Amino acid sequence: MKKLKKIKLKEILKIFLFIILVIPAFIRKHILKKELWLISEYKTARDNGYFFFKYMREKHPEIDCYYAMDLKHNDYEKVKSLGNVIKWGSFKHYYYYMSATWNLSSHKNGTPNHILFLLLRLKLNLYDNFVFLQHGITCNNLEMFHKKNAKFKIFISGAKPEANYLIKEFGYDDSEVRYTGFSRFDNLHNIQVDNNTILFMPTWRRWLTKEKALVESEYFKRITSFLTNKKLEKLLEKYDKKIIFCAHGGLKDVCNSFKTNNKCIQVLDVNSTDIQSLLIKGAVLITDYSSIHFDFAYMKKPIIYYQFDVDDFLKKHIGKDYEKTYFNYERDCFGPIVYDETELLIVLESIIKSGNQVQKDYISKIEKFFPLCDANNSERIFNVLTKH
Repeated sequence: MKKLKKIKLKEILKIFLFIILVIPAFIRKHILKKELWLISEYKTARDNGYFFFKYMREKHPEIDCYYAMDLKHNDYEKVKSLGNVIKWGSFKHYYYYMSATWNLSSHKNGTPNHILFLLLRLKLNLYDNFVFLQHGITCNNLEMFHKKNAKFKIFISGAKPEANYLIKEFGYDDSEVRYTGFSRFDNLHNIQVDNNTILFMPTWRRWLTKEKALVESEYFKRITSFLTNKKLEKLLEKYDKKIIFCAHGGLKDVCNSFKTNNKCIQVLDVNSTDIQSLLIKGAVLITDYSSIHFDFAYMKKPIIYYQFDVDDFLKKHIGKDYEKTYFNYERDCFGPIVYDETELLIVLESIIKSGNQVQKDYISKIEKFFPLCDANNSERIFNVLTKH
C-alpha cells in the first residue's frame, strides 16, 4: 500500500491500456491458445533475461518469444539482431505481457506496470505466470521476494544452498523454487581472462545515496584511501598489474565522486559498464559484500573480501535479518577476509605471487555451493518451463 502513494499520473493513465487490452489478450491466450514467452530485465539487456532470450532465439526459434527493453539504451544494439524486441511500456508490451504463456524477468519489476500487475497477481491471482530469473544470488532474507509479497510462479535459483534457503524461509515449495543455475552462468565457461587485471568492486551503502553524505562517510574515505595508496601504486607497477574500479549501481548518481591519479587504476562509470564482461575479464576480485562474488567464485577465480566497515554494514545495510541468512562470510566465503588496507595489500601481493591461484579449501566450498557447473543452465530453465 505504501507503493500506491508513489504512483505517478502517467502510470494511472496507462491503466486505460490495460482496460483496452483485457479482452484481446484473453482471446489470444485462452481461446486461440497461442504460445508466447515474454522476457525482460528492467529496460536493459545484460543479465539473466538477455542470456535466456538469446538462448531461446538461437535454440528454440519455434517458440514465439519476445524481449522488452528501452530501445534507446546502449544494450539495444546487441539485442536487435536476435529480432522480436519490443519497446518497454508500449502498447505491444502490455498486450504481450497480458497474453503471454510465461513472463520471465531478472527483476521483480519486470512488467510494463509494476504496481498494477503486482496487485493483480497478489490480490486476484491474475497474470500469475511470472518466472523470476533473478539478477544475483539471494543470500539475505529479502521480504520483497517472499511468496506473500511477490507470488512468483517459479523462482529460479543459482545455487543449491540458496534454493534450500528460499524454500525454508520465503514460503515457496520445491515445485516453485527450481535450482537450475542462472542463464548468465552459461557465458562463464571457456572464458578469456586478462591476468593483469584486478577488479575492485565494493557494493553500495543504503544510507549513502546523496553526494554530500557519501563524500563525508568512512566508506568513501576508505575506498579513496585505497585508490590513492602509494604502496598500491608501487605494487601494481612492480608486477605490471592494473586495477579497474567500478562503483555499485546503487551509487550510479554519485559514482563520479570517486577519483584517483594512480595511472595503474581505471575508474569506470557504472552507468555504461557491462558488469558480466568485466567479471569475465578480471583475474582477481576485491569486493566487500557484493553478490558479484558469487559469479566470480563460480569461475573459480581468487577473491579478497575487504570488509572495512563490517559492523556498520550489517547494522545499517542488512539489519537484523543478517542472522537469518544461510551465508555467513566468516564461515562460507570463497577467499580471505581483510579489515584494513595494510592487510589487503599483503594478501593481494600474495595472490599475485601465486599466479592468481585459489586455495584448495576455497575450491571445495565453491564446488559444494555450485554442484551444477556447466553451460546448460538455460536449457534446464527451458525444460522446467516446458514440463510445468
